[in-house]
Amino acid sequence: MTYVAKLFILICLGFCLVAYPAHADESSRQNKSETKKSETQFVVGQTYTGTSAWYGLRAHGKRTASGQIFDSTQLTAAHRTLPFGTMVKITHKKTKKSAIVQITDRGPSSPSYIIDISRQAAIDIGMLRQGRATVTLEIVALPASYAYNSARK
Repeated sequence: MTYVAKLFILICLGFCLVAYPAHADESSRQNKSETKKSETQFVVGQTYTGTSAWYGLRAHGKRTASGQIFDSTQLTAAHRTLPFGTMVKITHKKTKKSAIVQITDRGPSSPSYIIDISRQAAIDIGMLRQGRATVTLEIVALPASYAYNSARK
């Protein structure tokens, strides 16, 4: 085989390898995205249990992921997936105290926590000193926009 023929074959193989992922089984990609959407369905009354922490001093006055200005004296929280505006009842497992918070931010960044609550919410449920606590979350209300978008699917 000549040098030119070998070079031509290598270039063709290179193009095949580069082009294949762009056209690879698009139906499987669509199925994955549809599965993700169905996994993130939330319902009023749904509960979760896990560890919570509070935040507020460094974030006070800064913009949250929802666009609001964070105020550590308000009853707000950060959750990874709940829609912004969702109202969640958070109950401290030991003290049995609870507060209703609104999801206004994304977080927590640590995978060991399920929610970050504002300083005021931590005071209300009695976990300010510990900094973290085992809590139960219950979805109290979902934003109207979530109900509208869920109905359209």
